[in-house]
Amino acid sequence: MATTIDYLNKVHGDLLDAAKREGDPSVRPAARRTPPWGMVAAVVAILASAGLVGLVVGSGGFGSDEAGKSVPAAGSTGGAASGATGAAGEPTPTKAPIPGVGEVPGTPTPARVIRTAEISIVIPRDAFDERFGEAVDVAEEHGGFVEESRSRDRSGSLTLRIPEDSFDETLRALRALGTVEVESVHGKDVTADYVDLHARLRIARARREVLLGLMGDAVSIEQTIRVQNALDATQLRIEEIQGQLRLLDDRTSLATIGLHLREQGVEAGSQVEAPSIPNAFERAAAGFVGVIAAIVIGLGYLIPLIALGLVIWFVVVRIRRRTA
Repeated sequence: MATTIDYLNKVHGDLLDAAKREGDPSVRPAARRTPPWGMVAAVVAILASAGLVGLVVGSGGFGSDEAGKSVPAAGSTGGAASGATGAAGEPTPTKAPIPGVGEVPGTPTPARVIRTAEISIVIPRDAFDERFGEAVDVAEEHGGFVEESRSRDRSGSLTLRIPEDSFDETLRALRALGTVEVESVHGKDVTADYVDLHARLRIARARREVLLGLMGDAVSIEQTIRVQNALDATQLRIEEIQGQLRLLDDRTSLATIGLHLREQGVEAGSQVEAPSIPNAFERAAAGFVGVIAAIVIGLGYLIPLIALGLVIWFVVVRIRRRTA
């Protein structure tokens, strides 16, 4: 009985203590922290504005380096010698030798020009297969070949590589396949680049000969290693220059023609690659990078404005506090 009374007294004391704490205004439960939704909304708004500004700038808007520049046709290499003609004719770059420059001093170097063309042709209905095959025959008859071809829904495109000397004749033969809708011809003179690469190649080869001589005169392991490292770097440079020269030779000796064929009644934009999972991932990755790039570009424009606004706000607040 005594134990029960003691237990009840203890419970009664605990209840009294709890009641006191409940009534004490200094003892209150910790307030629940609410998420800073205002700050989150502000950050989202800034990022969205930056993305919008970046898209405007990237599309050639204010402050863009691309604003005011003309956009060359697809497949064009651009250049000072570029141009566009219709079905009436094509520009023919000069082939006159340039005296005083060349691979060997005193030997003239002929002009090196990269020639490209884009031509879109509308063909009669139900004639796509026939005209597509004729375009391949035209390329082969003029000593060229088909580098790439695509076709879908009575339309398609071919990338033709044609010997430079047969460039104009091939274009005339392709025009006969149907009605020319759009045509552009471009030329880029790379003679200076060709001569410069040959000069660098001569210097690199001369350096290699000197290093080979030093390799024979090396009398210690340290000297041998140092000369060998320099020799390896020089040999790598020689191979890089030779690769660039081979690329120039390929692009100047073989012209590139992009041919687009479509039957009458087929929209020009219908020649799209069939959708596929790899293409979807590539386009998704490109879109992700594009959005991030647009946001970064936009922040470059917005950060100075935000900083200026904060400075003005700080000055206004200080002035109000002093006059209050």
